[in-house]
Amino acid sequence: MENYYLYTFESTHGAIAAQKLLKGTMQAVIMPVLREINASCGISVRIPVEGYEESLQIMQENMEGDFSLYHIEGKTITCLIKEEEK
Repeated sequence: MENYYLYTFESTHGAIAAQKLLKGTMQAVIMPVLREINASCGISVRIPVEGYEESLQIMQENMEGDFSLYHIEGKTITCLIKEEEK
């Protein structure tokens, strides 16, 4: 069963900036946004489970612009942060 975290963004620029920000410390992979998630931008950043806490800290401290965060476990998608809630 797949288990990972997914950041989504308002723009492609946000997704690319986040991937560059995170890739130095963990595996951060650009991928299409899942069909089950409605997002303005068509790409997202996938983070392994073990990178969750560190990635969230980095994103909250350094990311300019809004993002949402989802936990994906098998077919279950849980929204942890919505863009307007931060």
